[in-house]
Amino acid sequence: MFKRLFVAALLLLHPLGAHAQAGVSDVLGSIHLDPAFRQDLRDRGFTGERFDIMVNHTRSLFTDQEIISGLERRIAAQLEASEYDPDTVFFLELDKTLNQAYDVGVTQLRPAERQLMFQVDTGFIRAIPARDCRRMMSGRMSGDRWGALNDAYLVQLSPNVLDGYQAATRKAMRLGLAPNASPRRLTAQEIRSVEEAILPKIDTMISQQKDPRAMYDAWRNGDTSGRYACAFSQMFAAAAMSLQDGRRDLALRYLMTN
Repeated sequence: MFKRLFVAALLLLHPLGAHAQAGVSDVLGSIHLDPAFRQDLRDRGFTGERFDIMVNHTRSLFTDQEIISGLERRIAAQLEASEYDPDTVFFLELDKTLNQAYDVGVTQLRPAERQLMFQVDTGFIRAIPARDCRRMMSGRMSGDRWGALNDAYLVQLSPNVLDGYQAATRKAMRLGLAPNASPRRLTAQEIRSVEEAILPKIDTMISQQKDPRAMYDAWRNGDTSGRYACAFSQMFAAAAMSLQDGRRDLALRYLMTN
């Protein structure tokens, strides 16, 4: 439900040229020093401690040997097999590989780390205008608009939360890029336990809305990506966070991987 793109903005600021074939670490290891990248962070509103956190996040992400080794293993095979321009393949595979690694790694985080990421991501949904939220949920939001909204949200986070969120993101990618990494999937019994815990709460929340009949119809028809997508997302988040301890973490894993 809450997937993110991680590197597109970085790479658009850092032309790859023929360097894609030189190795991932050669291309990405010095992005945090690039004057254009650093100025772009300032232009996007990251100043003071938040600027330092974002620079450190980029440096740590692309100088972490476990992350770099995992990226090199996966991207090298694609570069060798592809008939397309190496720079294009590098860019697309880097973005895809990091997102796939995140999807695997987020299931392996400690519950507290996963909860922090969930709260930050769902906080973004609550923070943006309803019209933008509907466009995002339906895939109609432009990358530029998403980036502007995301920056405006991130810069208002406290430095501690921003730093913790970025650290958890790096850890998820590191875990997801490990050799033979695989997601920790919920069992059928765990899924049933989560659904039995949160679906009645959703039902109660819908009954308290201004237009419960229309929302019930959307719910019954499985239409959770249309008009009420943002409302449903917030309801699921609230229902999950209302649970305690292990069941809460099961619910977060359920929502973050579906």
